[in-house]
Amino acid sequence: MMDINELRRIVEEEKLDSPVIYGEGRLHDDAVVLDRDGDQWAVYLVNERASMIESTLKKFDSESDAVEHVLKKLRQVAKARRSLAAISARGSDSSQG
Repeated sequence: MMDINELRRIVEEEKLDSPVIYGEGRLHDDAVVLDRDGDQWAVYLVNERASMIESTLKKFDSESDAVEHVLKKLRQVAKARRSLAAISARGSDSSQG
């Protein structure tokens, strides 16, 4: 079972974006958010306007499951950014040739 302290340690080790946990943190494009919603936990991403991307909303009955999902989403965002950077780099290389 993962808790928030373990999540923060992994985020730092893997140099992932810091998630917004219970309102603490900076909202930015593709930020991963963990919120309490009554007796459930909600995990979602926000867009460039810091609004929830509805299609990414997932609710959990345990904080541990929600925290694990936060880590999964942070890793997906990091992988997508690396892929976009690689595509962008290839594009700029070919345009200089």
